[in-house]
Amino acid sequence: MQHPATLPTDPSLPVGREADLRLSDGRTISYGLYAAADGPLVVVLDGPGSRGLGRALAATANTVGVTLLVPDRPGFGNSTAAPGRAIVDVAGDLLVLVRSLDVERFGIVAQSGGTPYALALAAAAGDSVTGLSFVGAIVPLNEPDALRDVRGPMRTMFTMARRAPWLLRPMIGAVARKTRRNPEAAARAYAKDLPDSDRAVLEDPTMWAIHAVTSAEAVSSPAAFAREARLLAQPWGVSMSSVTAPGAFWVGELDPTHPPVMSRRMAQRLGDAPVTVVPDAATFGMVSVYPDVLSHAAGLSQPAQTSRRHP
Repeated sequence: MQHPATLPTDPSLPVGREADLRLSDGRTISYGLYAAADGPLVVVLDGPGSRGLGRALAATANTVGVTLLVPDRPGFGNSTAAPGRAIVDVAGDLLVLVRSLDVERFGIVAQSGGTPYALALAAAAGDSVTGLSFVGAIVPLNEPDALRDVRGPMRTMFTMARRAPWLLRPMIGAVARKTRRNPEAAARAYAKDLPDSDRAVLEDPTMWAIHAVTSAEAVSSPAAFAREARLLAQPWGVSMSSVTAPGAFWVGELDPTHPPVMSRRMAQRLGDAPVTVVPDAATFGMVSVYPDVLSHAAGLSQPAQTSRRHP
């Protein structure tokens, strides 16, 4: 596998090897490669504008011996904005990116708004995907009862995406301005309602830096964020029957944004894939299952095909 050179970055964050890929039509995809330099490749797809999950997984990926490819979707980072491209089109670009690294087989880990892109990429790549891991999946937001058990600020965002998508960009723009004025305060405001297990993880300075920086990055492009939110509230256009990779789901018991019911619904669509509910965790508290998540995606191990709680 060919890698770009390592570039300087914020010393409080995991060091990534940053690069851009120029596509045949002139558009660009920016991306980072984290953790082990020569291990099996796992593509990490998080919510809009976020490299948070990829950075959070980096330490575990080093231990497991996995390389993480963390791409920026259109309009984020140095990736060219592409207002007319559907989820499946973006997935096609991601497959081109993977192939540009001389990789034949790879795994996928997804969270939140990365869910449909992971499914679309797995459908496009077929048997090239070693495993498909979800850490807090979502369902298509246009479906009846899609917001069951969803709480907190993201319920407002999801509802707006469904009912008043034209209001998304100004709302996110206001959040972006507030975040730019004081990123630390914005990060603290989000963290104050987290369960104890999540707050304990954020006591690690590296994890706090990931949270603070990622929170600012996610809203750095209100237009791109609003577009992704609108796509999440429309039919995703993904052929679930084309997803042949073994799937597995992990979700925090107390996750207010992508509650366990969402993972269970998506697991049914992947042939009753296993669902692990992590007690007393929301999102950051999921670090305890990261080794299982990465091992499954990379094809290094397969969890038992049952729905269960993590001890």
